[in-house]
Amino acid sequence: MVNKVADNNNPSRARILEAARTEFSEKGFDGARVDSIAQRAEVNKALIYYYFKSKDELLQELLRDFLEERRRNRLSVADNPAKRDLPQRIAVHEADLLFEKRDILRIALMEDLKMARDGAPKPGMLVQHWLEGVSESHQAYANKGYDYRSTPRTLSAMYFYHLMPLVAFSSFGEGFARAIGVDFETVREEFRKLVDETTRTHGETVFHASKDDPAEEIDLDGASSPKEEPAHVPQDHFQTTAQERAAFVAKHMPQGRLETFPLKEKARLALIEHISGSFDPGTTYTERDVDAILKPIAADHTKVRRYLVDYGYLRRTADGRRYWTWDGNLR
Repeated sequence: MVNKVADNNNPSRARILEAARTEFSEKGFDGARVDSIAQRAEVNKALIYYYFKSKDELLQELLRDFLEERRRNRLSVADNPAKRDLPQRIAVHEADLLFEKRDILRIALMEDLKMARDGAPKPGMLVQHWLEGVSESHQAYANKGYDYRSTPRTLSAMYFYHLMPLVAFSSFGEGFARAIGVDFETVREEFRKLVDETTRTHGETVFHASKDDPAEEIDLDGASSPKEEPAHVPQDHFQTTAQERAAFVAKHMPQGRLETFPLKEKARLALIEHISGSFDPGTTYTERDVDAILKPIAADHTKVRRYLVDYGYLRRTADGRRYWTWDGNLR
């Protein structure tokens, strides 16, 4: 099967992720159902399994998106010409971002608590994603004159005294404000001040002091360096060989025309891929052009057009006026 390059702007994939975020937020990870996610996203269930093998992978992808936004947020603050108080400014910005993403953080926190309870051998989601940004964060600070050594003390401070309080406030801050009868924005502002104070204090007592810490520095480059996203391929159970695709085409399109879709998604996807070969990567099409090509090929040409877009074989502009193949360029 063709290996389509990862496309985070694919509208169907984006709808699936947004639907999963809403479903997880409302029902929790265990209560969420793929059927409900498909309904929310207005896609067929098989399309979800085309992109993601499980609910867990959906959650991991949502966390990856959050991590990338957190990374951009941190670097945008670091790119500010002002060097003064960089750690405090980053910390306060992160407090706001994590609160904005509190629905995802709550789910990840609950899953990590379950893993800890069950004695799982692997680290939790939060620590995994935190590790991925450690080295880059260190470099951003060093470039502005805030260097430190990655000793057990500094890493413990970063995780337990900087990240985890942000996660806790994002997850429980609103409920805490209600419990003590105080306006939430008042609590939030006080928390921002505490974040600033803690970061400022640890700047001297932990991070600056790490230069004289006799503890050996921990090399996290292997675990934390940003990883390139692999090229997107369908999940294994949907992949077909050229021989398999030819057999599906011979069975379901014996006269070169698809009258009815097969029930099995693997066969359906193989036919969609075959039909996608009718489009030239160097050409931009109108919707009328696409329909003119598909009508002689398929009885339900509108469904075929939708599947071509859903599975990424055709791209289209937001207004639906222009179409082009995934391996071509919009001209």
